[in-house]
Amino acid sequence: MDKAQKSLGYATSVIEADELVKVGNTNLASALYGKAAGVRIQGGAGGATSPVNIQIRGINSITGKSQPLIVLDGVPIRNEEVTNNNYWGDQRLRGNGLLDINPADVENISILKGASAAALYGSEAVNGVVLITTKKGKAGENGMQVDFNTNFSVDEIAYLPRYQNVRGPGMPSHILNLGQAADGFNYTADGMRTVPNSSTNYGPKFDGQPMQAWDGITRPYNAQQDNYSALFNNPVSSQINISISNATEKSNFRLSLTRQDNEALSLNSKNSKNIINLNSSYQVSKKLTTDLMINYINQNTANRPYSIDRLINNFGGMMTRFDNGAWYLDRYQTSRGYRYVTGNGQSLTPDENITGNGFRGDIADYVWRVNKNQASEISNRVIGSLTNTFKFTDDLNLRARISTDFTSRYNESENYSERPLAFGPSGSFGMSTELFSILYGDIMLNYKKAITEDFTIGAMLGYTARTENSSSVGRSTNGGLSTENLFDIVASTNIPNNSSNRQYRTIDALLGTVNFDYKSIWFVEGTIRRDRISTMNPNNNTFVYPSVNTAFALTDAFDLPQFITFSKLRGSWGIVGNYPDIYSANIAYSQNSLGVQQLGGSNVLFTSLPSSFGNDGIRPEQKHEFEFGLDTRFFNNRFSLDISYYNAQIRDQILPLTLPTTSGAFSVLTNIGTLRNTGIEIQLTGDIISTPNFQWDATINLSKISNKVEKLANNATELLHVDYDGNAAQLRSVVGRPMGDFYARPIALDANGNQVVQPNGLYKIDDQKWIQVGNAMPDALGGIINEFSYKNFSLYAVMDFQIGGSVMPTGINWMKSRGLTEESLNFMDEASGGLAYYRNDTGQGVGVPHSTAQGPNGETVYHDGMVMDGVVADGSTNTNVVSQAFYYWNTYNWGGPQYSQSRYELYIQDNNYLKMRELSVAYTIPNQITSKIGVSNVNISVYGRNLFFLYRSIKDLDPEVLTGGSRWTQTLTSAGTNPATRTYGVMLRARF
Repeated sequence: MDKAQKSLGYATSVIEADELVKVGNTNLASALYGKAAGVRIQGGAGGATSPVNIQIRGINSITGKSQPLIVLDGVPIRNEEVTNNNYWGDQRLRGNGLLDINPADVENISILKGASAAALYGSEAVNGVVLITTKKGKAGENGMQVDFNTNFSVDEIAYLPRYQNVRGPGMPSHILNLGQAADGFNYTADGMRTVPNSSTNYGPKFDGQPMQAWDGITRPYNAQQDNYSALFNNPVSSQINISISNATEKSNFRLSLTRQDNEALSLNSKNSKNIINLNSSYQVSKKLTTDLMINYINQNTANRPYSIDRLINNFGGMMTRFDNGAWYLDRYQTSRGYRYVTGNGQSLTPDENITGNGFRGDIADYVWRVNKNQASEISNRVIGSLTNTFKFTDDLNLRARISTDFTSRYNESENYSERPLAFGPSGSFGMSTELFSILYGDIMLNYKKAITEDFTIGAMLGYTARTENSSSVGRSTNGGLSTENLFDIVASTNIPNNSSNRQYRTIDALLGTVNFDYKSIWFVEGTIRRDRISTMNPNNNTFVYPSVNTAFALTDAFDLPQFITFSKLRGSWGIVGNYPDIYSANIAYSQNSLGVQQLGGSNVLFTSLPSSFGNDGIRPEQKHEFEFGLDTRFFNNRFSLDISYYNAQIRDQILPLTLPTTSGAFSVLTNIGTLRNTGIEIQLTGDIISTPNFQWDATINLSKISNKVEKLANNATELLHVDYDGNAAQLRSVVGRPMGDFYARPIALDANGNQVVQPNGLYKIDDQKWIQVGNAMPDALGGIINEFSYKNFSLYAVMDFQIGGSVMPTGINWMKSRGLTEESLNFMDEASGGLAYYRNDTGQGVGVPHSTAQGPNGETVYHDGMVMDGVVADGSTNTNVVSQAFYYWNTYNWGGPQYSQSRYELYIQDNNYLKMRELSVAYTIPNQITSKIGVSNVNISVYGRNLFFLYRSIKDLDPEVLTGGSRWTQTLTSAGTNPATRTYGVMLRARF
């Protein structure tokens, strides 16, 4: 073990370059699944432009940011938060800045987890730090070295709901009258069977006989088993990377060129990148060394993936089992190119109006938008740093660095005219420019001296500063286009809309470290950082973050058994901070205009306070954390065990405190909470089998996370985060419990504790009580990595897993209400457990044997019955048999007790899974063959990503599609981003 690693007094995880590129990951974060203990990755669905969340050691802020600080070659870079679950605000799925970093240019990633490890990064390290080190120049056998890497992949939709393929649209006539005949079918005036105008799927079984669909075409009445596929791409992606590098005694350089072309699931959605990375170092003299890093990303995005929210979270967008996306592709626009028209709507082509039953307007709207609402982005991003190191003596040097992360982005949106101009203007055009800039600089004086043979001391004193700016300016048409499909501001029917926004933030800090080393056995380091930030009150914006860590090499200090190659104990304590969101602490008036109030008068201005107050006295959140660990290697480093225990208290949680309306505001920003995270991280690695021809290496990591809300302000016992669907469920943080409890309305109980059944045969929902059903925080997570090699063949497999962590995918449960999923087939007949019954004259279901032909008065006998276990109002046992269609239709419906009889406690499930995340099979061509054409290290592989679940508790979706934003509360309920995908690819790597 090298001395730098040996001296660390805190836990870190390092992921090497080869692990980042084996399966052609398009971004760094998605290459980290299962590879670092205590690190949770959540990738958004949709493709290469969708965001990826990183959580290190759980959630550290009840309502604030949870993403770590990203540092590239020593300098912080932009990695903004995103919100992709606000359909009415933005239907496009946005990505974050980390996606721009090319995995092929990365040497390794180090993850700093604890407060002590991250303390030198101060105010933004409360969620940990991800350190990215890019590749440096290396010399080949004959000087210059050229590396080549290319891959090609295809995606397919994965983990769709388990749709039923037994029965089609409709409902039993004794449950709902849809105009159906005695055989359950609907008929047109000329006697043709047709579907009812309903989103429910409890109708007649599929029989293959002719049926008229909503588009007027007669087709066999069969389940449309893959009916969503036509609405999405089969994305194809490729990447080519070539790098040139060299090194001499005085200099080294590496120049890398990359081209990425990525398609997304949404129709017409594509992204391309041209990436240039230069990393060089030059020894100007014996005392001066200069390092230069430039990373340039030119990116062109056509039509970011479009949210499918209305197809999942709205009954009007749920496709019945006798419907198909391909039919909408033929009818979403008229022959003149205008948006579809329904019924007797005004149209130039009235004979093309859609009049048939079963047409789903939300699906047609989605198809129109992905095809006719075009959006383009062109961005240029430069991340660069210049570092000069001057060596005064062998013991003393001065390092000065300046860097920038600058992005310019130009956006255009072209929404085609939906109707002829004679019927009124429609369509729109918009354009905007966005600028993002981080200017960073630091200067560090470093000293290291061996005082005696046994003692070495070191110290560092430095100053660092960072300024962040962002701005945007936009214009868009207002009231539609005055000329059809003229995409220009001049075509605005009314005065064009204008928008602008800008933000500024500056952070600077003084920092220092002192460390000593005794015989390379005992290491101690102390750090201190004094932060100052511009977005807080100038009289209260300076804070100090100290830390101390130590490591003790047991094997160097004591005579341990021979099989222990190396062992060290480590311990650390530190404080890091987290500031409020930019400008949220401000108390500032907004200025508005009443316009000109009288002839010849001037504009009248007025000011108003916002509904949410800031707070001049707000303090940053502070994480106080201590950590202990053991790192032990066995049998000449063939096996290793690394264990860490951490205990972090995050104080002064920044939360909005609700105010009485008489105060003039709804809330005020306040330090009102304390949160505690504790956990154990374990990593086992082993060179299990090692022979000349066969090698088996394995790594297992596991982290157990415990989270508890310790205190809220004003002796409050809980904090409400979200109320779902009109009081149907709630997400709360309760003092004394883990953050993020799910609550739902229970079944009403009588005085004896029996479940109460209503006269309609369904359970009564208690609208006065709540029960805690689940919790959003995972109990444990981890990864299992195996690599097998036999001669020149290798197999690489990564599995990741999670235990616990409840989610509530409402849209999937609403599909059960509509009879779309396999679960809705339960009890549909005798074979599937249904009871036989007839309905008496009061509408009650009376159970009878299945052999009964009819009721006592000739009533029809049905075989799809269910009986709720409970009592009715008078305390007697419930015997009312109800149709399973009635049960599923109502029990899994939308809304709280005042709107429906839905049981949201059934929606909330633990998200337990074990997934095959990455799989690669590779062959390395022997060098004695390839060297004849001047090539070496030729490796050909096939790979897959997100391939399959070995186990999952949630069967009808990949829970990662719930990742609708960067904050933890945005990753729990909405399945309406995009479907999940699995990827298959082929890769070629070589060296010249």
